[in-house]
This record gives sequence, C-alpha cells and structure tokens, in this order.
Amino acid sequence: MMESLTNMLAQHGALVLFAVVFAEQVGLPFPALPLLVAGGVLVGTGHLAWSSALGAAILATLMADAIWYLAGQWRGRPVLSLLCRIALEPDACVRRTEDFFLRHGPKSLIVAKFIPGLSTIAPPLAGIVGLSVPLFLLYDTLGALLWAGSGLEFGYAFSGQIEQAFAYSEQVMPALLLTMVFLLAGFVSL
Repeated sequence: MMESLTNMLAQHGALVLFAVVFAEQVGLPFPALPLLVAGGVLVGTGHLAWSSALGAAILATLMADAIWYLAGQWRGRPVLSLLCRIALEPDACVRRTEDFFLRHGPKSLIVAKFIPGLSTIAPPLAGIVGLSVPLFLLYDTLGALLWAGSGLEFGYAFSGQIEQAFAYSEQVMPALLLTMVFLLAGFVSL
C-alpha cells in the first residue's frame, strides 16, 4: 500500500504533497509528515524536485493557516472552542492553548507545526489575539519552512534506508489506513 502511495507521489509529486498537507493543516486527520518524508526520499532518488516539494508544502500550510487565522479574526473564541471540541477536556484545551500563545507570542507559530493539535489551533488563536497579518505571515512561514523542510530533509538523508522501511510498512499499512478511516468517520460525526 505504501508503495502505491509512493508511486502516486512520484507521478503527481507536488500536487499530492499540497493536497495532503492542506488537508492536515485544516484539521483533517491526514498524516502529512510521513508523506513529506516519502517526498524527501523521492527527492533523494531524483524523482521529485526539492523546490517543488518544499514550495507545495509551504503553500498548502500557509493557505490553510490563513483560513484559520481569518476565521479567528472574524469569529473569535467560538472557532477555538470548535477546534478544541474533540479534545478530552475542551475547556482545558482552550485555556492551555491561549496560555501557550500568550506566553510565547508569535514564536508559538513556529513550534506549533511540530506539536500535534497545536498546529491547527495556533493560527486562529493568532487571529483572535489580533496578531498583525505581516507578523502572522512571517512566523507562520518560518514554521512551515522548518516543519516541511525537516520532513523532506529526513527523507532525503535516509532515502536508501527508507526504501527498505517502506517494504516493511506494506505489512502494517492496511491496519493504519483502517484506523484513519475510523478516526475520520468519528471526526466527521462530531
């Protein structure tokens, strides 16, 4: 299964990266980081251009984050409450996220990409607290560059070894995909 995903990525490259990264950044349960690593492998084997892979991932991230940022500016706290609704403790999620952002300021947009859950919540929170558009774009672009670049670089650096790991992952991928389908169904039903 992973081999077919890799083939699809090799055939459609940046378009597949864009779609999966965008989906994850808007909050859908799609695992973009493994696909970025696979993209890095394709860069390492000469099947994908580094610039198009990185550009697609950054553009998808910025577009999704801009949507959430504007939603935060326009609708305020209800957007954050909506995103935290799937957490075990929604009120604590809102408080912790606000505290984190207020303590670290716009720099939290950089590290948010590396913290599951926070990457979707940080952009609307930036809009809620009134972070200016230029500052939002600066810090969000830095975060997207570091996040996407590190995923691609990891795949590139280990491109020879990762091909062996893909062969093993074909055995566990059906169970992972089934789990993702159930998570998506649960997410949609909320």
